[in-house]
Amino acid sequence: MAAPTRIVIVGGGIAGITVATGLGRRLGRSGAAQVTLVDRALSHVWKPMLHTFAAGTALPDRQKLSLLAQAKANHFRFRLGSLQAVDRAARQLTLAPFDAEGDGAALAPTQLGYDVLILALGSRANDFGTPGVAEHCATIDDLSDAEALHRRLRGQVLAALRSEASLRIAIVGGGATGVEFAAELKHAVDVIAGYGTGALREKLRLTLIESGPRLLAAFPDRVSRAAAATLADLAVDVRTGALVTGADAAGFTLKDGGRIEADIKVWAAGVRAPAVLARIEGLDRSRTGQLVVGDTLQATRDPAIFALGDCAACPQPGA
Repeated sequence: MAAPTRIVIVGGGIAGITVATGLGRRLGRSGAAQVTLVDRALSHVWKPMLHTFAAGTALPDRQKLSLLAQAKANHFRFRLGSLQAVDRAARQLTLAPFDAEGDGAALAPTQLGYDVLILALGSRANDFGTPGVAEHCATIDDLSDAEALHRRLRGQVLAALRSEASLRIAIVGGGATGVEFAAELKHAVDVIAGYGTGALREKLRLTLIESGPRLLAAFPDRVSRAAAATLADLAVDVRTGALVTGADAAGFTLKDGGRIEADIKVWAAGVRAPAVLARIEGLDRSRTGQLVVGDTLQATRDPAIFALGDCAACPQPGA
C-alpha cells in the first residue's frame, strides 16, 4: 500500500487555514494524504483586525482561532515552528527553534519532509530601504507587532496625561492599514476621553503621510475622497504627495526638506514578501520577493511547490 502524500502548508493565515481545512476534510479524513499546517503561533487572528489591537479598541483574545482545535476538527495536523529553510532536492523543511514554555529555553531546529509544499506566508511592510525605518518605526505585520505597538501607545498616553506634552503620532502609508489605524486611534482617544480625560483629545497630534496624490490608491476615487473627508472631520493631518526619505528618533524627514516630528512612528507603506523566501534557491521571484507562480499557483521552476496569497506573484495574461 502506497504511503499517503505528505502535504505541508506553511502559514496559518486565512489562506493557509482555508487550504488545510479543505484538504484535511477531503484527503486527510480518508488517509489519502497526510496534511500538516505549520505556523509560528498557536492561534490565528485575522490580519485586517491587527490595527484595532494596536489601537486598543479590540481585544485579540476574543478574535483568536486555535490552530490545534481547527486541526483536530478537520483531520489535519498542526506543527508549531517558523520556516527557516527549504531543501528542494530532499523535499525537506527546516523549522526554526522556538521557546515552547516561554522560559527562554532554546530548542533545536527540526526537519519536516514533504511531497507537496504550499507556502501561504503572507507579506510584511516594505520600507524600500529608507534610512532609519527599521530602527525607529513600528509595523503592524502580525499580532506580536500589534501588541508591542499597543503597549507603547498606552505608555505614551499615560505620559501625556501626566504632563503638558502633546502626543505626536505619525503613520506612513495611506493604504487601508494606515487609514484604518488613524481612524481607530482617534476612536480610542475618544473612548479614553469619555472617562474624564478630555484634554487628551487636544494633546493628540496625528499625521498620516502618503507619497502618492491620494489615499487608498487601489480603490475608486470616490472611496479615496470619502476617506480623506472622514479623516479631516477627525482632525487627522493628512499629507499626500509627501515622500519620506528618512526616519530618526524624533520623526520623519521629507524629500522636500520638511520634517514631521513624532513620538511614535508607524510604517504601514508598501508590501514585500517574507525574508525567508529569498533563502529558497532556484525559484523565480518578483521585484518585491514574492514567488512567481503560474495559473495553477505552482512555482514556475518547481511543480512540488505552490504559493498563494500575498507571498505569491501570478503574472497577468499578456503581461
